[in-house]
Amino acid sequence: MRASGLHTLEPLWRRLRDTPIRRKLMLIVMATTGVALVLAAVGIIFADLVLFRGYLKNDLSALAHIIADNTTASLSFDDPTAATETLNTLRARTHVESGCIFNRGSELFAQFKRDQWSAACPAEELTASVRFEAGKLVVVRPIFQKERWLGTLVLVYDLGEIYNRVEIYGAMVIGVFLLSTIIAFLFSMRLRSVIATPIVELAHTATRVSNSRDYGIRAKKFSGDELGVLVDEFNEMLAGIQSRDGELRTALLAREAALADAQKARESLESSLNSVAQLNEDLRTSNQHLARSNEDLERFAFIASHDLQEPLRMITVYSQLLLRRFAKDIGDDDMKFVENIAGGTARMRELLADLLTYAEIGAKFEEPPRPVDLNLVVQKALDNLAIMIAENDAIVKIARLPVLLGFESHFTPLFQNLVGNAIKYRSEEQPRIEISAGRMNGYLQICVSDNGIGIAPEYHAKIFLAFKRLHGKRIPGTGIGLAICQRVVERYGGRIWVESEVGRGANFIFTLPANLLS
Repeated sequence: MRASGLHTLEPLWRRLRDTPIRRKLMLIVMATTGVALVLAAVGIIFADLVLFRGYLKNDLSALAHIIADNTTASLSFDDPTAATETLNTLRARTHVESGCIFNRGSELFAQFKRDQWSAACPAEELTASVRFEAGKLVVVRPIFQKERWLGTLVLVYDLGEIYNRVEIYGAMVIGVFLLSTIIAFLFSMRLRSVIATPIVELAHTATRVSNSRDYGIRAKKFSGDELGVLVDEFNEMLAGIQSRDGELRTALLAREAALADAQKARESLESSLNSVAQLNEDLRTSNQHLARSNEDLERFAFIASHDLQEPLRMITVYSQLLLRRFAKDIGDDDMKFVENIAGGTARMRELLADLLTYAEIGAKFEEPPRPVDLNLVVQKALDNLAIMIAENDAIVKIARLPVLLGFESHFTPLFQNLVGNAIKYRSEEQPRIEISAGRMNGYLQICVSDNGIGIAPEYHAKIFLAFKRLHGKRIPGTGIGLAICQRVVERYGGRIWVESEVGRGANFIFTLPANLLS
């Protein structure tokens, strides 16, 4: 039965989860108000019930004390008529059903009954007490005259008054609940847009930018709180991307113009051998333009990847603040929008970090090369990959590696990308990576081998191209890692390639000139 009930509630929960955020906020306000009112009403009724019961006990005890004092003479002179007249004054108290006076022998001396259906006075347990029993309040009080016991007074009170009060309070609670529900509904319709509108507008803007690739679009700011700060940072990021996009387009146009100049120069060289000197000058100028364009592109990649880190970090921080602050009020769909923003910025930061590394490898160093111990470099790369190695239970074996003249900042990403790819593209087996070194034909040769999924031969050359990824989004990555490796190796005059087949792992091999050995 329990499993069946949960199965029945699942469609209702799914419909509530997919409900727009405006309606969810209204339901939250209404539910919160309703629960608060119900709890307050129950608390008030319960408190009144407890307090009124105490009040009845005190009031009836005081009434018993008065009647007991007024009947001492009747008991002393054995006058039941006078005692009955005194008891008949209880008729003014509509909920007193009966009152009795028993003499010292526990015999009925005088009695009052409101009607024939009224409860009789209990003749048992005539000791002093105030007790609730069977919907009645019974007060038993001894009658004394100067410390001389004359008899016992018993009063029986009908508790129907308490139930009448509960009914009255219940009606009042229902009326207040309905009125408060209407007021809460009107207020929620007015105030829900304060939270929902900025979130929905930001999500729509992000979707429009993603679909149109138009970075000139800006999100509308509605407030100065965390949502407003998030909108400002989002717009600032769009402005930065728009600016860098324009600069990149300009650089690409300049490069295309330089390539066109080179093409014209080559055509001129083929058409006229008599103008070799002039053509050589044109080629030299075109090459200078190409070199300048390449430097501009590298400089742009370096500046863009560096400058965009801060706004992306701000977007990530404020997205996380938004998730923590409004986690209870934001629906699942809108939560996904915010999480997509945070996830997109994280992926963009990773891409910019790789672009920055790629640009730095091509930069010129003012300091001369220094001895670089590849054993320490590999250990540093493995430290950077410690979490990834632990999560995949990877085994890495390292042979003794030489010391080279160069820059440590180049070789660390080289080994880190090769080992990271070996783990990322693992097979069902436990990842095993081996790093070995040797000499061949006057070159130092280093090999990074793995037992991963392998690479088809037709892709052996393509994988070293920037942004070339064989597995799409199924395996995460930026597509720049192997391009970084190739750029490092070629900068030092070496060559890198892969030997692999599908399902048989891969051997990434690169060579470096022997004159780099320290």
